[in-house]
This record gives sequence, structure tokens and C-alpha cells, in this order.
Amino acid sequence: MIQLIGISLISATLYGVIKKYSPEYSVLAEIGSVLLVLVLSYPYIKTIIDFYYEYTESGGISNNYVKAVIKTIGVAILTQFASDICKDSGQNALSDKIELAGKLIMAVLAIPMAQALIEVAVNVIKMD
Repeated sequence: MIQLIGISLISATLYGVIKKYSPEYSVLAEIGSVLLVLVLSYPYIKTIIDFYYEYTESGGISNNYVKAVIKTIGVAILTQFASDICKDSGQNALSDKIELAGKLIMAVLAIPMAQALIEVAVNVIKMD
């Protein structure tokens, strides 16, 4: 964790210096920093994913639902990163569209879970 904080502080400083002298390259520096933080965060992300797979497997829950939830979380995180980068570079309209696209993708990823929930509700109603 200290490594991530150190890299983030160095990246923020580097980003500020580059932005002052060459704003067009500052976006590339920011993207590189974000990618580096994501790569260094991978072991933590993998631990979380493994935990959910083990937990749901032992509870008899379908891995398809876990996959959908993990994909949705991934889309949310990547959408936020992309949106923030666009905002930092002054592209607010593009940032808004990226957020909209992320929300639409997450809604599509939620369809299988919504279908399963509706099926359960219909089966419960039919049992009465």
C-alpha cells in the first residue's frame, strides 16, 4: 500500500510539472500513472475476486452471478478512471458521455440477475 501511495504522490507531482510546461503530454503521463496504479493493485483485486468465488461456491451460488457483479464493478472503476482523466484534460462533455456509456453497460450486465430475480418472484407467486 505504501508503494501505491508513493507512486501516486510522485505521479501527481510529475503530472503537475508536465502540465505546466506541456499540457498535451500531461494527459499521457496521467494515463500512464493510472495504468501503473491499476497494475500494482492487481494482487488486491485478485484476492477479492478469489474470495467471492470461493464464498459463493461453498454456498452453492452460481458463479455466473459473481462474474456479472465483478464485471459490473470493473466497468464502474474503469469508467470512473476514464471520466476523471477526461475531466482533468478539460473534456467535460466527453467525461459525461463516458459515464453514461458506463451506466448503460452496467445495466446490460445486470440483465441476467434481473431475469433470475423475476423468475424467482414468478415461481413464488405461482406456488400460492
